[in-house]
Amino acid sequence: MLSDTGFTEFTTISLSETPPESADRREGQRYMSVLQAGKIITDTLQELCLIRNISSKGIMAEIFAPIEADVPVEIEFKAGASVCGMVRWVKDGRAGIEFDEAIDVHTVLAPHGGRMAPRAPRLSIDSMARIVIGDIRERLQVFDISQGGVKVDAGMTLEPGLDVVVEIEGLPVRASVVRWVSGHHAGISFNRVMALDQVAYWAAQQGLQSTDLQSVNKQRVISR
Repeated sequence: MLSDTGFTEFTTISLSETPPESADRREGQRYMSVLQAGKIITDTLQELCLIRNISSKGIMAEIFAPIEADVPVEIEFKAGASVCGMVRWVKDGRAGIEFDEAIDVHTVLAPHGGRMAPRAPRLSIDSMARIVIGDIRERLQVFDISQGGVKVDAGMTLEPGLDVVVEIEGLPVRASVVRWVSGHHAGISFNRVMALDQVAYWAAQQGLQSTDLQSVNKQRVISR
């Protein structure tokens, strides 16, 4: 099945009590293989990742921005759970992250917060987008972005249900619809999701700084 990551999605569960190793070290070990979008948060950055393997003790993720071993991180899963851990190895664009505490894999991957369906991880950003409504073009601040949409300054013209075109330099142009407006903010949903690697590489080039860091510095536990 083709997922919104732009890759074929499949799942394989781990029966191992150790975190995933790099490919050349995990022969004979059983893990859950998940092609699923996630977010890695450190004390200096946030980035999207593609979670490839998961066990009760850790994950192996494809990364799109530099990260170093022995760095504490928080992993945000698409289903809504967040887990704290430590980067144990980085090799060939992938990273192995060991959780601080063992998890129940099925619980972490199941939707949280009463959601009927998981939503794509969002990155907090400070960028600009051009919003096109017919002959009107307006530059608005972007506050966060995911594969599925953006949160922007509501400006003077946005209202729920309005069809718009979103233009962000470095990303594909997307026909979209305004989903909600609250105060000075508006949520815009792309009619077609962007590929994970497109958003992840673009975000890495922006030199994004994380604004979601409190949970890394607090008690390092699974949050629901």
